Amino acid sequence: MNLDYENRPEKPSDPVGCPVVGYQDVDVSVPVTIKPFGEVGNAKTQCVGKPVVCSDRKEHHGKSCEVCRFTISQKLRVEVPVIFGARAEIGEATVDCGRAETDEKCKDCDEHKD
Repeated sequence: MNLDYENRPEKPSDPVGCPVVGYQDVDVSVPVTIKPFGEVGNAKTQCVGKPVVCSDRKEHHGKSCEVCRFTISQKLRVEVPVIFGARAEIGEATVDCGRAETDEKCKDCDEHKD
């Protein structure tokens, strides 16, 4: 079938269809979950000052004992590297369709409801 497009009239005399434009406003929602985290690295320790040695005062001087107790204390500076952050995760999107519209409002919309 060979159609001659050059000799075709610009506007058809009988309309084939009826063009319309429809609009639909929608509300789209996506749930977002924020999950915080804290990750610790290797701690570094540094001695501050001199150690302190304390003997157990309950021991009696000059007596033989089965054990000897004392306490050593040391002030430390501990460097603890921590990385704080958060990760975002999303869930499944949902849509609230609302009501569809055309250029002209439907007169009998209740008839067309499902």
